[in-house]
Amino acid sequence: MLITVIPSNISALKKIRSILTREEKLKWLIIVAFTVCLSILEVITASVIVLFAQVLILPEKGQYYLSKIGLHDQISQSQSILYIAILCGLTYFIKNFFAAIDAFHLNFSIQEMNYNFKNKMLHRYAQSDYASYISKNSMHGYNVVSGDVELMFNNAMLAIATLLSEGMISSFLIAMVIYMNPPLAIIIFGFGVCVWLSLSKGLLPQFYRWGKRTQESALYSSQNLLQFFHAFKEIALLGKRDSFVDAYKFYSKNQSKLRAVQSTTNALPRMIIEVIFVGLFVFSIVFLCMRNENSNQLIGVLGGYLYAGFRIMPGLNRIINQLNVFKSSIPSIERVYSEYNTVVSKESYLDIKDFSFNESISLNNLFYSYPNTKKNALININLIINKGDCIGIIGETGSGKSTLSDIILGFLKPTDGIILIDKKYPVTSLQWHNIIGYVPQSIYLIDDSIEANIAFGETSEKINSSNLSEAIKASQLSKFIDNLPNGIKTFVGERGVRLSGGERQRIAIARALYRNPEVLIFDEATSALDNETEAKLIETIHNVSKNRTVIMIAHRLTTLKNCDRVIVLKSGIIENELSYKELIHQAVI
Repeated sequence: MLITVIPSNISALKKIRSILTREEKLKWLIIVAFTVCLSILEVITASVIVLFAQVLILPEKGQYYLSKIGLHDQISQSQSILYIAILCGLTYFIKNFFAAIDAFHLNFSIQEMNYNFKNKMLHRYAQSDYASYISKNSMHGYNVVSGDVELMFNNAMLAIATLLSEGMISSFLIAMVIYMNPPLAIIIFGFGVCVWLSLSKGLLPQFYRWGKRTQESALYSSQNLLQFFHAFKEIALLGKRDSFVDAYKFYSKNQSKLRAVQSTTNALPRMIIEVIFVGLFVFSIVFLCMRNENSNQLIGVLGGYLYAGFRIMPGLNRIINQLNVFKSSIPSIERVYSEYNTVVSKESYLDIKDFSFNESISLNNLFYSYPNTKKNALININLIINKGDCIGIIGETGSGKSTLSDIILGFLKPTDGIILIDKKYPVTSLQWHNIIGYVPQSIYLIDDSIEANIAFGETSEKINSSNLSEAIKASQLSKFIDNLPNGIKTFVGERGVRLSGGERQRIAIARALYRNPEVLIFDEATSALDNETEAKLIETIHNVSKNRTVIMIAHRLTTLKNCDRVIVLKSGIIENELSYKELIHQAVI
């Protein structure tokens, strides 16, 4: 049987501390300072309550206390009660006003840390190279940033702040109670420690297990939900609605059950603490009576006990609840810590100021294998693509076409061998990317306007209208856009669902042309189109390819009819290099 090792709270706190910046640690010191001040105010308030209780029974006590601050015997007993009552109300106001400032500062500080860390985490993902990116499920990073980081700050860190605040306030109030009557306080304190130990040993570990299971259920339910919406057409066509809905329901039900159990368990400590508090209060009266305390002293002490009890009781409930919340957040803390400290291969694009592409792209003795695999995807590739060439690359699925394309793009680094521009510049340079227009097989269109999809990633203020107009014209989108009621401002829908396949591909071509690139790479850009639409699109590609270096990856022979040369890949090896006519002749034979 596999034994689950439950991380300690201390180890989780150390992991949180290690990922905070120096400025954020300083903010936590300020939060601690606020908490100390609030705790002192709580004790002052409790002391004033005890004082007020005594003055109500013995008004002459009020005259005595007021004389200590310069107000003498001319004050009547009723006036002394009035002044002490005003002092009590003023103390309460100051304490709660400061508590409001503390809550405001705490929440804004933690939310600022949350915002900064999510940006930092996403920035780390953005800096990882393409090989690291494709080695993980996209839902993993999504859940870390939008789920685990949120839980770490909004649950775990708020829990830490609450524990710090309530723990310190409770400690100060307990110290006050001990000062008032040490024997009784020690008995109550000892009983409380026993209750606390039983809860911490029996309940808190269970919350970690529930948190771990909730994390897994959340991941798989989100994954199934996204798959359902992204593949709705195929699901509906194949009649698999129930299968996908059932898969989501399974994990969603587990998640709901775990949350219900956690919420119910969170409510139990409050009920237990209320019973314990009433029992201890009755015990306190019995204890004080048995010690023959006088009634005036008894009322004063019990007044302090009542305030301390009514303040500590909900505080203890919050402490237990927040400990449960923190324990259930530890799986998220661990995953965030692991992701943040995982050494990934970062993109290392070079900034080559004198970069130029005047002669050729040369691939020499090139090998490539994907991480964690032993099989080579490309084997001893030797290829020269001269500037201005139109090169076709063809092969069966798994032959290495897209891998070769990614290496030319500079996204994947060869395991062995080298690829150079003009025999001296590496493809892993910013300048190389700046002169490439890329049209992938799977077009990703954002749920925005045609304009925003062509000028991908640029704000409306920064869009180059001249480049945009030229790209639309070259990709033969002008007539289509002119016939739309909102023209270029027309929204395409999520993933371009409101457009035909040919229209989506033309927008992708316009996006590739927007930067006026010197090199165009088409990675099976027409594979999803019917023959008629493909023929029209190939004509468009031919027109935009003039005076550019073009690399066309395809599995249909007709797509390559305008290519100067065709490279035939098989199992990662260049099997042949021939003209389009030779390729057709070979196919007929």
